[in-house]
Amino acid sequence: MRKIIQLTLIVLCSIMFSSCFETVEEINLNSDGSGRMILTLNVSQSKAKVASLMKLKTVNGYKVPSQQEIVAELNKTAVALRNMPGISNVKTTNDFSNYIFTVSFDFKEVSNINTASTKILQQYKIPAYNIARYQYNKAAKTFIKTYQLNPETKKQYMDLKQEDKEVFKNALYTSVYRFDAPVKAQTNKDAKLSGSKKAVMFRTAITNIVTYGTSVNNTIILQ
Repeated sequence: MRKIIQLTLIVLCSIMFSSCFETVEEINLNSDGSGRMILTLNVSQSKAKVASLMKLKTVNGYKVPSQQEIVAELNKTAVALRNMPGISNVKTTNDFSNYIFTVSFDFKEVSNINTASTKILQQYKIPAYNIARYQYNKAAKTFIKTYQLNPETKKQYMDLKQEDKEVFKNALYTSVYRFDAPVKAQTNKDAKLSGSKKAVMFRTAITNIVTYGTSVNNTIILQ
């Protein structure tokens, strides 16, 4: 259970008892390949339920983390990121009124995201196959995201008890990529282009990714 939830966001292990949450991955990419990444866990739609559950010790046999433990996990992730080459300006936020949590950082080049993600997964003892990969070719002005669902990930989900699967019933995954230049073309037919043509958004249920293998991949060519 814990590993499945951690796949959706680095710090998602902190909350595992609400079926209505959204994980948001944002990348603001500069033309030189540098940029900023923001990871958000938004449980605000279930904040009343979460607030009640936070008063309990366990739910469905899983320990309910305290606010202090959640903050500690965020800080642990921030410390690890600050020690990584190419990563700077690391920040975390925790809003326990609305249950919205973020981890954000600047990167010198897109490959820094891959290195940081791999080391964070190792820190939480999550297999490296659960990671997306990012590339940016400055000459070709092309940004690429690739993720291949591993059969073990699906197996872990299918092996969950029904009450644990309920955690993901209405859970959403959203990605937003913003660029300096307009987008000329992209390969993911389910991704939406903004009116300015400088941002691409993709949203789907997390169960679509884990159960049906819905592709989050995209190759985005800039003008």
